[in-house]
Amino acid sequence: MKDNAILLGEERLLGNDIYFAESKIESHYPLHFHDFYELEICVEGTGYQYVNGNRYEFDKHSFFVYHPNDYHEIFAETPLSLLNVAFNSTLIDEEIISDFFDYESEIVIHLTDNKLAQVREIIDMIRNIFESHRTNKDLILSHLLNALLLIVIGSEQRHEAIGKASKKNDVLQCIHKNFARSPSLEEISAYSGYQKNYFCEIFKKKTGMTYIEYLTAYKLNYAKKLLKVTQKSIKEIAIESGFSSANNFIREFKRKNNMTPKQFRNQRRDHLSSR
Repeated sequence: MKDNAILLGEERLLGNDIYFAESKIESHYPLHFHDFYELEICVEGTGYQYVNGNRYEFDKHSFFVYHPNDYHEIFAETPLSLLNVAFNSTLIDEEIISDFFDYESEIVIHLTDNKLAQVREIIDMIRNIFESHRTNKDLILSHLLNALLLIVIGSEQRHEAIGKASKKNDVLQCIHKNFARSPSLEEISAYSGYQKNYFCEIFKKKTGMTYIEYLTAYKLNYAKKLLKVTQKSIKEIAIESGFSSANNFIREFKRKNNMTPKQFRNQRRDHLSSR
């Protein structure tokens, strides 16, 4: 089934770290996956979808959390109205991402009426800021996104899952804090408390990536942030982002983004100057 899935790459973010979209689905949205995180809330309608081969029912109280490379396909039983927020992990605070996007987290969260109203309010704010031309809108959107996730984490249903947390749930936070020194698979699996082979299995199942793929993606996202907001040289950014050399960094960056770091920086500047 995955062979027929459509890849929605980072170009869907249109050069942003966060992207907002509304969609209407009358009957079916085909199987697809993407290399960024996505939040999806059902505003109207009912249906179900398959995520990584598992079926999930949803209605207006359903809040979906998609990790990079989660395969999902949507079927509408009644016409669906959906709100989607797609973003890179660099926008999320470390403590939030360790709780919310750990490899044992659930795909779908069922919100109470009160939490649903709060989520809708924050998403409306995200939509308004996203559609504005404010110079600091990326910073505002980052704060709003973190607030949104904190509201969902605070929901009764989500709190029960987090209450079971242990050191194993701190793995992503450990990776994010130490990514620049490239911790080995052996070190991270030992930290998780799992045997290496089992750790690899559940990490790939829940994140859609191997440990090395995840680590490299995080390094590249961090490097993108430096390219956007600093004047540091490519070599300096490569080292700070955990790459062994500038050449290695440029090669990985181009493989992922179909452009060099310099081209990415110039494209970003051109985009800002055209506003």
